[in-house]
Amino acid sequence: MTTWREQLAFAPLATFDRGEEVGRRLRYAIELGVLEDGTQLPSENELAAKMGVSTLTLRAALAELRGRGLLETRRGKGGGSFVKASTGDIIKAERESIMAYSLDDLRDIRDYWAFLAGSAAAAAAERSGRLSLARLASMAVKIESAEDSAQAIRDDSRFHIELAASSGSVRLTREEMAMQAEVGPLIWAAPAGYGDAASEHVAIVEAIRSGDRARARALAEDHVRADMNRVLDLRMSVDASRKESFPDPVKEEREVALIESFSELLADTASSSIRSIEDAVRVQLGSKREADSSALDAIYDVSRRTLEGNVALLYGAGFLPDTSFGHAGVAWCHAPTGPQSLQRLVIDWDLYDIGTVAWRPEHYGDGTVHISHAYLDANGSNENVLTFSKAVFVEEEMVGIVAADVLVRGIQSHLEPHLRALPPNTCLVDQQDAIIATNTGRFMGGTYSAGQYAGKQIDLHAMPWRLFVGTPTAGPTGE
Repeated sequence: MTTWREQLAFAPLATFDRGEEVGRRLRYAIELGVLEDGTQLPSENELAAKMGVSTLTLRAALAELRGRGLLETRRGKGGGSFVKASTGDIIKAERESIMAYSLDDLRDIRDYWAFLAGSAAAAAAERSGRLSLARLASMAVKIESAEDSAQAIRDDSRFHIELAASSGSVRLTREEMAMQAEVGPLIWAAPAGYGDAASEHVAIVEAIRSGDRARARALAEDHVRADMNRVLDLRMSVDASRKESFPDPVKEEREVALIESFSELLADTASSSIRSIEDAVRVQLGSKREADSSALDAIYDVSRRTLEGNVALLYGAGFLPDTSFGHAGVAWCHAPTGPQSLQRLVIDWDLYDIGTVAWRPEHYGDGTVHISHAYLDANGSNENVLTFSKAVFVEEEMVGIVAADVLVRGIQSHLEPHLRALPPNTCLVDQQDAIIATNTGRFMGGTYSAGQYAGKQIDLHAMPWRLFVGTPTAGPTGE
């Protein structure tokens, strides 16, 4: 009978990049303990057939693994290829620098990994009556006896992969294995020891054993988030400017002033960009009274030039015509991958309902620039953004909206040096209590919770934001 480990390690590969993928699949399986030390691989012909590759492709992959010291070949009767994974330096040799990840990357990994782990734990709890949990339970506490961080990485990864396997889904288990191969070593890069990993593992297993799906999911998600929050903190601390172990009121005042200056610059840049595009709209629509393609092209040219000069702060800018002119298109420029990627945004009007978007206020008639809360732009960029917007009127008739987008991760990036110089648990909060910048990992992507914060509140003048200057022992509830 084929075990889940064999299904996971030897499943057929996708049709692309088979030469590279076969070696990577087997390497992950060995490094993470799916294929345990001493395991004999099937014969080359059998394994090639299982994975859907040629024997030549498989042989090249096995040769690479032998070169890495992950396989050994034994001759004679009972010979073949055997896993050699007993050394403690395997994953250490593969460890990537934490600086290869942005804070936004790590936050996304945290949320996706929490989803994987929570889903696996909930599925395992649902089928707990048909599971033998002895192996999972033994792996839960194994990390307590780890002699070094390399062994702790392996023990922790093997627990999570076994947890995923308990869900009964090979696909989910394969996703967990890939996740462990990518970030498993990062979890133990922070000098915080093994913490409460074993007791958290045990609690997850007990929730599964009792068939409590909700509790199993919650415990698994909390465990993963806590691990990744430590990684976020470590990433934030690299080259940190905060060296003092005591409060420095003068420095704090200076950094707060710099954060205030940034908010003023951001508001001024967005507002001036909007007014430049608004002038172009008035010129183009003042006589034509309709947003035809030539008018929109001319407005787009102005939007592009405006964004090009302000791309360090803005993500997108342009004009969205009112529906009374039909959906001839939009004059919107954005920079999806940075200053060199300026391009026109094409909107599918069957999917984009401008009347219900998160950034559109109820009343535009006051003639001011409105500032939205942070939201996920699911209808466009799939980025977390906030939007500055203003209605354009020609002869007292609204003809559309001029707007500018700002990436939330851009705000974090710009303010990171100043936030690092402030006490831990400092965070910047928007008008709907979403945390849009912070110096503490567990708060990233979280929400400010009133009554659980002991820091000093500072209202920024240029933006509808509040800055909470934290303390070492108190803070809002993050994710």
